[in-house]
Amino acid sequence: MSEQQKLTLARGTEVAGKYLIEQDLGEGLLGRTYLAKHIKSGKHLALKFIRPRLLADAKDRARLDSAFSKVKALRHSGLVRYGDLGEHNGLSFFSQEYFPGQSLRSLMEEYQRGQRSFSLQEACQIVNKVLEATQYLHTEGIIHRNIKPENILIKTRQTGPGGKIVVFDVRVTDAGLAALINPAIFAESFAAREDAPYLAPELGGFDQDGTPPSDVYSIGVMLYELLVGQTPRGTYLSPTQLRGDLPEHIDDTVEMALGANPEDRYPTAQDMLNDIQRSFSSEMQEDSVGTGFRSILIGIGVAVTLALGLGLYIQLREQPDPLAAARAADTLLRAQVQSELRMPSEAELQMMVAARPDMLYIPPGPFVQGRLNQERVDVDAAQSEPLAQVVKTEGYFIDRYEFPNATRDKAGNPVKPVAKVTYQQAEEACAQFGKRICTDVEWERACKGPANWVYSYSDQFDPEMCGGVEEAYNVGDRESCVSGYGVAMMSGGIREWTSTVAGSKDTRRIVKGGMRGNLSRGSRCAFAVDESATYADNTLGFRCCLDVSAANTPAPGSTP
Repeated sequence: MSEQQKLTLARGTEVAGKYLIEQDLGEGLLGRTYLAKHIKSGKHLALKFIRPRLLADAKDRARLDSAFSKVKALRHSGLVRYGDLGEHNGLSFFSQEYFPGQSLRSLMEEYQRGQRSFSLQEACQIVNKVLEATQYLHTEGIIHRNIKPENILIKTRQTGPGGKIVVFDVRVTDAGLAALINPAIFAESFAAREDAPYLAPELGGFDQDGTPPSDVYSIGVMLYELLVGQTPRGTYLSPTQLRGDLPEHIDDTVEMALGANPEDRYPTAQDMLNDIQRSFSSEMQEDSVGTGFRSILIGIGVAVTLALGLGLYIQLREQPDPLAAARAADTLLRAQVQSELRMPSEAELQMMVAARPDMLYIPPGPFVQGRLNQERVDVDAAQSEPLAQVVKTEGYFIDRYEFPNATRDKAGNPVKPVAKVTYQQAEEACAQFGKRICTDVEWERACKGPANWVYSYSDQFDPEMCGGVEEAYNVGDRESCVSGYGVAMMSGGIREWTSTVAGSKDTRRIVKGGMRGNLSRGSRCAFAVDESATYADNTLGFRCCLDVSAANTPAPGSTP
């Protein structure tokens, strides 16, 4: 049987006793991807079956296991999340989040068929979101190495007056998976494909790991293509030579991204993002949209024709997109926090895990407390919620799960989170284990993670990620509902007591983590209500925290 035949699965095929194949989503360098349904939960996800020749020997399999263990932990709103590795009839596959959008390549082709070009605001909106996700990958020590329109998924919605403003929800796929491909096979497959123009020049040997500027180059190629309709080749014409409606600085941005040598490019994805936001803030807020024929003809002939005086585009001035502006403000605030946050080394983390294996360590440093700018626009957030501000905390430990902080009892049976407890009962239960109730600030920081998301898992609400406040569940059931620090069920499930006093009297406490009837509002990390300390109901539980000093271990970076 040929490799192609092995990768072909019929609709209704049961895979690994857990999934049912529903639709073929297409084929790529790694193999073939299918839309599948999880039999038990009914949730849709994607299954990617890997070409057998990519796993020809033990080294290839070890490469896959190593690469996947690293990318499985990635959590960012701009990345498609990974699930688990599995096997079906001798084929290796992995599951990942199903994002029901279209590829950027498909969107580009759609624009071309409609004789439309991407506005500067649209192109920068897409590229900025790719840059945000890429910067996160780089902070996690991962170089993508295969950024291209086929690996960018997009959902489009209309907003603003008359629905004329386009807002893109963007996800980057295949993050970190270039590392699992044998370099020789990668070279053989990649060099003959149309994707090669997106590959940075220094990666021509295919066995290099690359650096952040390698991914910056790929994103620069996409920005150029979004603006002028083709990838740059050789001594390329600048964007303003091909489009008269673009600001001059876009030429500098493209040139800086496409430097032949890595040292000539933006050092990081964040640097490119910052430059775009600084340089085109007014254009991104108030962009132009053509009302007639706007296709872009490429080449010297166009420049000559333009010089002879082709008519200007008829343009309508649009109102700024408040959500895009709010997200841009949040990006700058998050960048400030990220520049100040020192994450522990692997050795330091191992020391903390050894000290409290039942808990997770949150390092000292800043985070964005309160309602982010985008929450003021995109969510029905209460005006009484504090606005985002940078707050610093000491390092501390927090329970991975809701109390009892275990997924099985002594007999090995699943357990449910303890609920219907008063604040005093919760406080006493934590004290029995030498712990304490978390403050609202500690709880919120553990929920937002290093990336300071709106929800524990991303900036966009996903009703399937964590379940609801009133939904019965077992501790640890929803493996994907974790924050960037690895803390489970902080944007769903039961509400949780904190030790923070509400108001001036000691009779009420802040409660975090959920809301009856409005999960999109109530499961945000910043959301809080207050309850009487003597109150208890079936939706109210708790988890515990612990000071580093009480764990009998020195703080990371200090002298033992």
